[in-house]
Amino acid sequence: MIRNYLKIAARNLWRNKLYSLISIVGLTIGLSACLLVATVVLDNLSYDRWWKNADHICLIVSIDQTTYEGIERSSITFTGLGPGLKKLFPEVREYCRMGVAKETFKLSGSGDPVALNSLHAEPSVWKLLNFQVVKGNPAYYQKGYKNLVITEKVRAQYFGDADPVGKVVTDVPEFGKPGQCIITGVIKDIPANTSLHADLLEVEEMRPDFDILHPEGYGARSEQYLLLQPGTSVADLEARANNWLGHYLTDKSLRHSLMLQPMKDIYLHSADISGPGQPLGDVKNVYIFSGVAAFLLLIACINFVNLTAARALKRVREAGIRKVLGADRRELLAQFLFESLLFFGIAFVLGLVVYILFLGSVETYLGHPLVLTLESNLLLFSSTCGIVLLVSVLTGLYPASLVSKQNPVLTLKGKLTTAIGSDTVRKVLVVTQFTIAIIVVSITILVQQQLHFIDSKDLGYDKSNLLHLNEISWDGKGVTFKNEVLTIPGVSAATITTWSPLAGGGGFRLDTDDPQHKGNKLRAWYIDADLDFVRTMGLHLEKGRLLEAKFGADALNADSLMGKGLSELMTAQIRQPVLMTAFTATAFAINNLNQQVNGIIGQPVGVINNFNNESLRTAMSPVFIRANKSVARGSMLIRVQRGSERRVLDGIYRSWGRFFPDKIFKYGWADEELRAQFASERKLRQLFSFFSFLILFLAALGLFGLTTFMAEMRVKEIGIRKVLGASVAAISFALSKDFVKLVLLAALIATPIAWYFAHQWLQSYSYRIEIPWWLFAFSGAAATLVALATISYQIIKAALANPVKSIRNE
Repeated sequence: MIRNYLKIAARNLWRNKLYSLISIVGLTIGLSACLLVATVVLDNLSYDRWWKNADHICLIVSIDQTTYEGIERSSITFTGLGPGLKKLFPEVREYCRMGVAKETFKLSGSGDPVALNSLHAEPSVWKLLNFQVVKGNPAYYQKGYKNLVITEKVRAQYFGDADPVGKVVTDVPEFGKPGQCIITGVIKDIPANTSLHADLLEVEEMRPDFDILHPEGYGARSEQYLLLQPGTSVADLEARANNWLGHYLTDKSLRHSLMLQPMKDIYLHSADISGPGQPLGDVKNVYIFSGVAAFLLLIACINFVNLTAARALKRVREAGIRKVLGADRRELLAQFLFESLLFFGIAFVLGLVVYILFLGSVETYLGHPLVLTLESNLLLFSSTCGIVLLVSVLTGLYPASLVSKQNPVLTLKGKLTTAIGSDTVRKVLVVTQFTIAIIVVSITILVQQQLHFIDSKDLGYDKSNLLHLNEISWDGKGVTFKNEVLTIPGVSAATITTWSPLAGGGGFRLDTDDPQHKGNKLRAWYIDADLDFVRTMGLHLEKGRLLEAKFGADALNADSLMGKGLSELMTAQIRQPVLMTAFTATAFAINNLNQQVNGIIGQPVGVINNFNNESLRTAMSPVFIRANKSVARGSMLIRVQRGSERRVLDGIYRSWGRFFPDKIFKYGWADEELRAQFASERKLRQLFSFFSFLILFLAALGLFGLTTFMAEMRVKEIGIRKVLGASVAAISFALSKDFVKLVLLAALIATPIAWYFAHQWLQSYSYRIEIPWWLFAFSGAAATLVALATISYQIIKAALANPVKSIRNE
């Protein structure tokens, strides 16, 4: 029986080549795109779930309710919290202070330093995380050194066949002096799907004073994790821990609390949690990609249903004859469902080929390998096959039931018991396709407009030809190095500063009372830099004076203040002349200069133009600029003359090698770094552009098939119209108007939906465009033009056909 079904299905597929090709191409594109997107989604959902103790590990999140934003969550908490919680609550089995950061190492005496992702942790890390040890006994902590445990990838890349265990290498921190590390073991590469992904493990015992939790609410901070007893209620432990903390801290105005975030939630649910770790994902992207995958598969299935249902009219007589010959409805259902399975089977095989071909490109685009793929996971592949089988059955069920339930006597007479390929159903499906297409096109255009607005917005300073050397400890050689850089032809200005366009903010921030709105807070940023900051950045004076060398008190000498008391240092800072932006003067209601202002460190002597010191996602905040003769650690910003970029870089690199031979030369151009801040939005735009093309293509493909079928079914009507004198234009209009109406209806439905999602997306930006009215009109017009271009060929071809041939049998 199955063999017979297969023969009939193959014959029908071959007999209707055009419709078969359209169906298979549409399904192949839909399935392959859906599989690729679904792989990305599943990979995101798999993060940190493979750790042995993943169900029992939580990250301690600090909650501060006294900040400018009202509530601030951070993964950096007091280092004494972990030991305190373990001591007081039996549910806490163990704690570990650890986090991932980029570290620099000299792995051989003659080699250059290399930057690697390092998971810095204390020895208890072995109780929390399960690493697969390949060589050595790294769980045994060797005192006197930082213990390094490298991955197989690092061993192969930097040690080759040599045994690295026991070797002593140099840790070159960006701040502080180099230290000695001993390699104690080799572990298998840490899978990419973890928020703690690193190239090596750096184990070091914490100082004893880090275990102390000061009741006054100060002390060292770090990321730290808790290992809980099985069966522990996280919510209950969190509530009791906060009750204890509230009584323990003596300063009740601090309003500090903590949250225990399950390890499985860290990667996707940390968008509102600040911290120094590597970039994490966002659950919103999972929702977006899941929706896109569903839309792609839905449109491909709609095409198949539309074409199959429309073509069913030609097969009712076949079904009638088979019923007369003894076939029951179940056999007819099985036959048509088997044809659906054949279409989906061919498309699935082709889709897998496309999936394999493009998987590497997707990984390159994302910037990291995908761990959970159809190739690597048999269970996932089996589940996918089952889902495709289910979708093919559900998709083929509607057209199969339409044909199989016809009365055989009436169908052989040319009459239908029920409507085949109901116009209402078909219209609803076409409208659904183009509604989805118009929504995606509208959002694509909106993302492009917002990015253009951000790229072209005046930031208040000149971002072009501004070279940024990454923040380091200058080891007392910063001023000398800067002076040498200024001698390089093509360098017009340079400054050492605690602020950079990439880092944003400033050297430090201070939340103070808002003098104009009682009860509110103002967050002020303080930028420490040398006297060349304003000139290098291209800022200009609006009122008062600039900070200059001729005024001896303008720039503090950090070296001369070292060793002095805290009160003397604070007095010097409070009296120090500072610059402020025009926005700052307005926010603090400062009308007179050279006076001390409550809540401000320093005396304002000049007002400069406003500039955005933070990302454009953040509203402008007050900024003060202080001069320092020797910034101990920070970035260097260099103004380079246009056309001399390559020569300047070469000169700086040579000087860097002489001044800082053990430090990696890291640099970037400010305009490129600012663009990189919105890399996720640019990827979103690219993805939506690609998906909007795919969705429009699939919708047009289905419309082409429907138009071809409609022209075939109405060939006699067209012939009669021509005989009666109808023009080609009139016939074309009569045949196309119904489709155009459907697309216009889709535009009306899509507009409010697209506006809602566009509005929600823009809320994450403090500086954003207004949603233009023409956006939806353009998207609707584009979809209409695509529809017209798709159907015009078949309609005009049918209208130009010889009417004699079409009606000679009547």
